[in-house]
Amino acid sequence: MFFGQTGQPQEPLSRHRIFHTTDLDEARDLVTKVYAPHELSYAGQPGSQLDTSMSHVPLGEISLNRLRYGAKVNIAVECLGSFLLVMMPISGSVQIRCGNQQILSTPKLASVISPTLSMHETIEADCDQIMVRIERELLERTCAQHMGQELRQPLCFDLGMDMTANPSWSSLMSYLFAEADQDAAVLRIPLLRAQFEQLVATTLLLGHEHNYRTALGQPAKAIVPSHVKRVEEYIVAHAAEPLTVAGLAAYAKVSASSLYAGFRDFRNSSPMAYLKHVRLQRVNQDLRNADQANETVAQIALRWGFRHLGHLATDYKKMFGESPSDTLRK
Repeated sequence: MFFGQTGQPQEPLSRHRIFHTTDLDEARDLVTKVYAPHELSYAGQPGSQLDTSMSHVPLGEISLNRLRYGAKVNIAVECLGSFLLVMMPISGSVQIRCGNQQILSTPKLASVISPTLSMHETIEADCDQIMVRIERELLERTCAQHMGQELRQPLCFDLGMDMTANPSWSSLMSYLFAEADQDAAVLRIPLLRAQFEQLVATTLLLGHEHNYRTALGQPAKAIVPSHVKRVEEYIVAHAAEPLTVAGLAAYAKVSASSLYAGFRDFRNSSPMAYLKHVRLQRVNQDLRNADQANETVAQIALRWGFRHLGHLATDYKKMFGESPSDTLRK
């Protein structure tokens, strides 16, 4: 429950409503603009009527939201792709299946929807939820920084989050939603907003179970050699150019074997694997920004050096949880 300064319950984000509708198709289209393409259908008695409203506060790489449908509905999403969603009911319940996990989400049990997993939910008519959208890139960047190495697999969180057993997350959410309700200036200051983004990502990573939780608790590795960092920065800046190990080693002023050893020991990877990782991210960005009438997956793939579309599709789906063509359609 969220409280104002008077200690009385208040309606979270009530001043930040972005739409209200009773039309099913309009509700789906408007929610899609904030989240992702999805299927929306009635799950209750024939003749049910939506009473849908949504509030939205963008804060850089995170956003605070509130959404209720006012009727029993089914929602299906292939995957969120570029972001994670924490959904916290303030009333009512939601039956959620995400990947191979399933829970009944209530005000005491929030749900954490991982970016690469499919999701289906049945939302009861009396359900009202506050939600935090967190960009996947922010979470992965923060996790990699804490571990001192790149992620080898996508982040995957446990679906259920016990709000009573996670006081740090609950307190942080209460604070952020209270500040948003007061339209506090601190949320509009870029430097402070960036710190809130990091705090949200770190609190979730350290306070909730996921596939890198054990690694985050291990002692930090030795400092990464400067030549490895220089090559990583060079690859990011010149990913569209033809790069070779010999050329990268010459740029870093080390031998090719030293460069390989640095990536192996401190990144559990190789220079070319890191280049491939960066180029896959660029393919993803270009697909999301593409004009479907004038650009194809093959054209974008070739732009980033991927000549074999079958291999690209396999690597792309492993990294982003969907095929390149699915991303282009979205």
